[in-house]
Amino acid sequence: MKKLSFQARAKKLTIACGILAATVSMGTSAFAFSDMKGDANEAKINALHSEGIVNGVTSDLFAPKAKVTFAQGVQFIVSGLKLSPTESGKASDYFDKVKDNAWYASAFVAAKQNGLALDKTVDPNGSITRAQFAHLLTQALQSKGDFPVTMMYAMVSDGDKMTNEQMNSLQILYNTRIVSLGANGTFRPTEAVTRTEAAVWIYDAAKFAKEVITPDDSAEAPAYEYDSEVKLEKAADGISKATVTVNNLPNPGYGLAIDRIEFGKDKTAVIYFSVTKPDPNSMYPQVISSASAVTYLPEGYTATVQASDGSAAGSSSAIKLQ
Repeated sequence: MKKLSFQARAKKLTIACGILAATVSMGTSAFAFSDMKGDANEAKINALHSEGIVNGVTSDLFAPKAKVTFAQGVQFIVSGLKLSPTESGKASDYFDKVKDNAWYASAFVAAKQNGLALDKTVDPNGSITRAQFAHLLTQALQSKGDFPVTMMYAMVSDGDKMTNEQMNSLQILYNTRIVSLGANGTFRPTEAVTRTEAAVWIYDAAKFAKEVITPDDSAEAPAYEYDSEVKLEKAADGISKATVTVNNLPNPGYGLAIDRIEFGKDKTAVIYFSVTKPDPNSMYPQVISSASAVTYLPEGYTATVQASDGSAAGSSSAIKLQ
């Protein structure tokens, strides 16, 4: 009886130790950083940490409110968006203050080769502002391919502290819900971006890239050609009015609708449209007609047009704002 009792106790002890080990293991995974426990962004930061995209300042601390340096910010973006070098090169080919043997050197090379606007004199140890980080993040997204954005121009109350290029990038991130504005439409563009802010934006941008961005070579050959064009005019400071016109419609009953806008590299945009059918209960003269529709773009963008159904925009043109 004593032998059986000992075996039973040993079995219970083994099970208990197994449960304890599992609890410790699960606890480490669920709460990677003690200073993030209970934070609304904890899950996103832990997910990035598990993928090796962000690390803590120690094994236990993330330092969520600490300022991000250019070196850290560029590394976050390159790792999070999975940017790779496009050709051979070293950091000193592009930058004055980025040493070739620095831990972040390869990230700076990949960022530069993928079109991110990093100045030759950038200080990797200097703090990166919210506006600067958002601008680089947008360029990284655009390097992944075209993507649709329904643009609703957001009024940014402290937007006068940003360049036009930075404002354009913020509008894209705002409309894709990667960033949000604060009270009274503030963005605090000149403040240093914090580790939590940068990590959360990276998480949401990477998720957007994975779920939404279409590769550049994925479009199939279109079947029908529309005679279409887009004209850009200044609508207000920082905003361009884009008027899309299709000219070869069978009669005046046909209309035009803007479906979405895809933003690409180098301030380019593709405006997708649909041709709406006439009212079947109405009579229309059978004359070749035109239809137009209006949308808006950030200032400085050029645009082309494309039918949403895959039909070609045969003689589409990008009339640049004068």
